[in-house]
Amino acid sequence: MSFLLRIAIYVPVLFLIAAVVVGQHHDNAHDTVRAAATRTMRWLVWSAILVAVMFALEVAFIGW
Repeated sequence: MSFLLRIAIYVPVLFLIAAVVVGQHHDNAHDTVRAAATRTMRWLVWSAILVAVMFALEVAFIGW
């Protein structure tokens, strides 16, 4: 499976999960969608950081 296809699936699923998480704290759709988009961006940054750390550990322990 190509990397772009994985990202194309990962981002909407991550948004839907964020909508469920933040939907418990908001009482209207506008605030929920805005907070879900913000949380999705934050989770995407964390995901990128974690992938970079895993790649660095792979290079450190297994080699290039």
